[in-house]
Amino acid sequence: MASPSPSRVPELTDNFLARLAAAEGLARVKVIDGPIVSDSASGEWVFVGYDADPEGDGDAATTSQTWAGIGARAKNEEILLTCAVLVRKGSTAVKPLRDRVFEIFAEVAAVVRADPSLGLPPPTVCAITDTAFRTPQTSRGLEGRLLFTLATNPTRI
Repeated sequence: MASPSPSRVPELTDNFLARLAAAEGLARVKVIDGPIVSDSASGEWVFVGYDADPEGDGDAATTSQTWAGIGARAKNEEILLTCAVLVRKGSTAVKPLRDRVFEIFAEVAAVVRADPSLGLPPPTVCAITDTAFRTPQTSRGLEGRLLFTLATNPTRI
């Protein structure tokens, strides 16, 4: 018999990616698992398990685990999955860039609202908790990057 997984991070990541890829409102957006391995011609992305910062540390997820009672038989785990919406328009106009970033983010949030468990067993509830919007100027023009955290409530693993 296989040992139970020590974390639900892989399952949460896979489930979230599958739901984003199936969302009609994200049909023109490239959904990426982790960082881009090669340069892409796409101008709009949703990254799961990556903050879309090539100069960053590449953090994908953090967890907090505590024993779920006496006997070391189960743990409660809370997951914080790092994600980002990234839009590159190749211009310096802020408003259209900002508007598009938040349109894409609204579609991502709708995916989470449609199934807050994201396919994980009850009583798992996922929510987008923290966000940070950035607009760095790059050699390709202005970039809109909305970092967000997908968090789970503590549930037993």
